[in-house]
Amino acid sequence: MGKVGAFMEAMMTGMINNIFFIIFPIILYQMFATAGQRNFFVSHRMTMTILFSISIILCMVFPYQFFTEDYIFDLRQVPMIVGALYGGPIVSAVLFVVSAVGRIAIGGNGMYIAILNQLIVAVGVPFLAPLYSKINRWWKAVLVFSISIASLLFNMLAGYFIFGNPIHNLIGIWLMLMLNQGGIIILTALLIEHLQKQEYLYNSLMRHEKLETVSHFAAAVSHELRNPLQSVKGFVQLLQVYEYPRAKQLEFQQTILEEIKVAEDLIDDYLIYAKPAYGEMKQLEVESELSHVIKIMSPYANARNVELSVQNGSSLSLILGDSQKFRQALVNIIRNGVEAMPDGGKLEIELEASSSSICVHIRDEGVGMTKEQVNRLGEPYFSNKSKGTGLGLMVTYSIVNQMDGEISVQSELGKGTRFTLEFPKLTK
Repeated sequence: MGKVGAFMEAMMTGMINNIFFIIFPIILYQMFATAGQRNFFVSHRMTMTILFSISIILCMVFPYQFFTEDYIFDLRQVPMIVGALYGGPIVSAVLFVVSAVGRIAIGGNGMYIAILNQLIVAVGVPFLAPLYSKINRWWKAVLVFSISIASLLFNMLAGYFIFGNPIHNLIGIWLMLMLNQGGIIILTALLIEHLQKQEYLYNSLMRHEKLETVSHFAAAVSHELRNPLQSVKGFVQLLQVYEYPRAKQLEFQQTILEEIKVAEDLIDDYLIYAKPAYGEMKQLEVESELSHVIKIMSPYANARNVELSVQNGSSLSLILGDSQKFRQALVNIIRNGVEAMPDGGKLEIELEASSSSICVHIRDEGVGMTKEQVNRLGEPYFSNKSKGTGLGLMVTYSIVNQMDGEISVQSELGKGTRFTLEFPKLTK
């Protein structure tokens, strides 16, 4: 009884090892392949062929005895059949060469039968690949099970006719082999189908998000462009209908030019986010860039009764970026901070330098935001302002990302918001 128990334990260990050799490469590929490109034997045909070849070799090197010490069995047919169905003739040919060379190295009486069986699988199964790709996953399970059974039946009949193995004495063992290998190949095929389905759903979701983003962009731009265009249209119609004095005409023309400039700025913001176009990336001294931005924004802040307070770091703060775009990112955040304080207040800007990074902190005393609003900052068509489109912060996030920086936001309703822009520090 102890000997039988030990034999059963050894058999189960060998079987589990073979199953692991088959499943592990599939999971390994799924873990490390790039999301959105994990299409078995299509996106990375060479990688999957190598992984399945390793599975075949390991299954052959570590076989297991099946109910009798005279019968050694392994699951090399599983990766061969699955690889042929998903990879086609080329993959099937490579897997056959690997398995044939391995079987020759092992040797034994059944070598020629095994190689002939593998050759039939390698040549015949790829012809079923077009049918396999069109049927649903349950019919796929039936098909792989049938191929597996046919392969084992060939081995059984070849052993009977060539070596005279008595089928009636081994029929029980063969039935168990068929159930064993058939069950494993079904699980393998269903696992791949499940992973393929998850990949399809992921790609569909990504396409949907891209379309939704484009839709939001179109809505935002068309909504914002309509106002200046309507204004321009109105003034042009007035100039066509009435004879105004020259001074009045010049006033109208100036207003038209201003509205066109508004439209141009909006389009520029959209294009920067959609396809950032940067000038030469060079060393920027953050203190100098910040001083320039403060000089630009001070009149805007003073007109709204907002005090700008600046605290510079003591050390030289160098980062890599585009000066114009960096200033634009700072202007967008400062403008938002000023507009968040309709009754006036104080906006503090602090520059902090460490050994590895430069941080620009911008804190206002405005209306603040909820956690949900903070999480949505930078999304298309999201803005806390009644007439905003969200393009300004989208542009800001895009600029900071292109400079290898990060933006973090802390906010509380009624108490204000703190933006932190962190960039890698350059050393001379």
